[in-house]
Amino acid sequence: MNNFLTPAQAAQERSPNLIFDGGFAEAERVVAYTDGPRERHLAAIKLSFRPQDELTHRDILGAVLALGLDRRVLGDILVQSGAAYLVCLPHVAGFICENLTKAGRVGLRAQQIPLDDLPALHKNLREQRGTVASMRLDGIIAEAYSCSRSTAEELLRQGLVRLNHEECLKGTRLVKVSDLIAIRGKGRVKVLEVGGETRKGRRWVVFGHYE
Repeated sequence: MNNFLTPAQAAQERSPNLIFDGGFAEAERVVAYTDGPRERHLAAIKLSFRPQDELTHRDILGAVLALGLDRRVLGDILVQSGAAYLVCLPHVAGFICENLTKAGRVGLRAQQIPLDDLPALHKNLREQRGTVASMRLDGIIAEAYSCSRSTAEELLRQGLVRLNHEECLKGTRLVKVSDLIAIRGKGRVKVLEVGGETRKGRRWVVFGHYE
């Protein structure tokens, strides 16, 4: 059975016959297969917890890996208020449901659900509206991540920035609608909309932050 591929690994697969599927519409980690049904290659788990217990992607991932599983059998994780959704390979779904009862001190109730019941990732985006002088990557990073231009340039120099899943070191790269920016340790942002100019000659941009 195939393991999950990272975006870089998936980009290296060139066969036109392959189906790339991560469960979510915009999943980063995917499995590659040539025939369905998709339930043969993917499984989905819903993890329920109290809404007042705030859990993060890192909390859930850490709890699953603590069961002794390899990261390659796990896909994307979507965390919402009171619930998290995990995509995994089918042969580990039962094990996770039986053994994953806590994330730190927070109790979890795990149940396997149909793949079609997974929420769409893009619905979980937190929108942010801002303005930029140009669509250069360094300026976009500064606005989207609320940091200075010099900080953005340093993040680029350190190789911490990925643009559309590929490492990018150049702040002069131009960004467009639907581009995905990821900074190690700071999360992912998608450019949702680029508007017209303000009176001061700046351009409106709407970002979507993945929660």
